[in-house]
Parts: sequence; structure tokens; C-alpha cells
Amino acid sequence: MTDNFELREEINRGGEKYFLQTTFLPRDNSVVTTFFKRGGCFDSDTYRLKEKKSKDEAVELTKTIHNRNRDKFLLLLDVKEQISSSTKPSFHLKLAKALILRKLYHEAVYEAETAINKGEKGAEPYKIVGESLYKIEEYSKALKAVVKGLKIRNDYPDLHNLAGKIYYMRKECRLAVDSFKQAIELNYYYGAPYLNIARTYILNSIIKQDYELSRELKNDFDVYLDKAATLNPSLTGDTINEVKELFSSERYDEVLKILDLVEESSERLYIDKMISELYLMILQGDDNLDEDEIDKYLDTMQKIVDQNPNFADAHNSLGVLYTAKCKMFMDRAGEAFEEAVLINNDYEKAKKNVRLTENEKQGIFILLKALLD
Repeated sequence: MTDNFELREEINRGGEKYFLQTTFLPRDNSVVTTFFKRGGCFDSDTYRLKEKKSKDEAVELTKTIHNRNRDKFLLLLDVKEQISSSTKPSFHLKLAKALILRKLYHEAVYEAETAINKGEKGAEPYKIVGESLYKIEEYSKALKAVVKGLKIRNDYPDLHNLAGKIYYMRKECRLAVDSFKQAIELNYYYGAPYLNIARTYILNSIIKQDYELSRELKNDFDVYLDKAATLNPSLTGDTINEVKELFSSERYDEVLKILDLVEESSERLYIDKMISELYLMILQGDDNLDEDEIDKYLDTMQKIVDQNPNFADAHNSLGVLYTAKCKMFMDRAGEAFEEAVLINNDYEKAKKNVRLTENEKQGIFILLKALLD
């Protein structure tokens, strides 16, 4: 197939219009999905294909990806509408997490602040507000939210890392490094702050802000970059070698340009999205789980665990997914017992099994909700 294939669709929900465009690009052998709101792109994903596709295969794949992304987005919008009047802060907090993952930052701030106003006492909503404002470059407001969050929970590594990122964007290198080091001290296996410290050392060398940070530049940069590489699969060996070669030539601007493009952790982002989507399914009702989607989550999560055996969040998420899968098997068991009773209404053993299974189904649904909360 040599020509692009494109699908376009308008989505109307809650008085707002969104636009979804999905394009197959044969030259790149990829499918790109892009969401627009009020003329501006707010979210985009690229699906790179392993094998070349025929025209018919490319069209079908593009339709499948388009429909899946549309349905996931509609699920988010439907839940948003469903819980708009809820007095439970946890619902608004979960929705805020889902919105920030969709890069709907203003909406995420609104829901996080709603959670606070409805009684949420933890630091999480301040992290969401801070992260959202950071993404739209409202750094002063973002920092105020982070400071409020740290007053509630000073042992939260993500908040210290976020504070460091804000200081980094404000070119306050000493404060950035101190914040990243605090995040590491709280969690030695948290990869993001190691990479962020390496970036900050380079930025400091470029703008020549803090002499003390530059005294042991080579050693400090190597230590934090190497540690980041062991914890972040996005930092490939080729990238590390290129960065170190540029560093040895003191081409710091080029080093920073490369490091600024490295994702903090694509695996952690995937886990966050997966948990968020699963929670939205649960909020829509206990019969709303998509078995194909759960199987895809399981397959991907198992690969993440195999590649990162010490990644605790991945193992935890795998457990949540197996619980979701178990619920589906329990649903099937209940249907089988009910079918047996329909065939033979005098089948007492099957009737008993229906009652027992119903109790277990309710129990596992409650367990799954608790695991996702």
C-alpha cells in the first residue's frame, strides 16, 4: 500500500466537541491517532507496525485502532459525566488521573480540586494539579501545588521529583538537584530522578549557574546517567554511547537535546494508563470489563515484568489483571451453572452452585474495586 489511509470522527459529549483522526502512514509503516479540541491537538499516539501490511490489512488495522481509541475516550467522557455530581472525592481523584493521562490538563486540575473540595485529605490531588500546571508551563502555580502536597506528605518521591522538574524548567539548578536527590533518597529504585539529575548537571554547565555543581561534572554525570540507564529501558545502549561521546567533546547543548527527548519511563506510563482504564471500566459497572482488552493488558504487562524483573509496580499490576481475569472466569462459571438449571430445573447441585458462585462473584468484584482504589 502506497497511499495514506485516514479516518475522521467528531465526538460530542457534555457540551464539548472533540475530533479524532487516525492515519495509516505506509512510508513509516505506522498508524497515528490524534485527538483535537477547539482546533488544537491535545493527545497523539503512534503505533509502529512490525510487518508490512497489504491495503486491506492496513485499512482493517486502522479501523480497529481508531475504534478502540474512540471507545476508550468515550468511556472516559461517559464516566466524567456520570460522576459529575458525586460527593465521593475518590471518584473525582481517579477521574483527574485519567484526564491527565489523556493530556486534558485543565480538566484534570478541575477534578483534582473538586476532590480536595469534597474532602480528599491526601497529597495526590496536589500532585495532579502540579503535574497538569507543569505541563501547560504554569510553573509558579505548579510549584505552589507541589509545596502544598509536600506539607501533607513529605515522603512522597513523585512530588520531590516534580518539584525538581519545575526548578529545572525555571533554570534553578541547585534546587532542582536537591529535589531529585530527595526523591532518590526516598526510593532508590525510582529511575526518573537519576535521569533528571544528569540533565540538570548538563544544564548547569551550559548556563554556568552553580560552580559547586560543576566541580565533579564528569563523575557526577556518569554516575547518574549509568544508574538511569539501568532503571529506564528508554535509555538504550546506543543513546548512552552517543550522549557520552558528545559529553567527552563538551558538546553539552547536543547532550541536553537528546536527554530532554528521553521519556522518564514508558513502562510506568503504560501501567498508569492500564490501571486508569480498568478503573473506568469498573465504574461503568461490573459487566463492563472487556476481555480482549484485559488479555492485551496481561500480555504487555507480562513482557514488562520479564524485561524488568525488579519492577515492583509491574508485578503489582499483573496481580490486579489476574484478579480481573479471575472475575471473568467466575462470570462464565455462573453462566454455565445457570444454563445447567435451565436445562434441568430439578438439578439441585447446579442450583446450589449458582448461589455459591453469585456470592463469589460479588466478593471478587469488591476485591477488584479495592485493588484499584
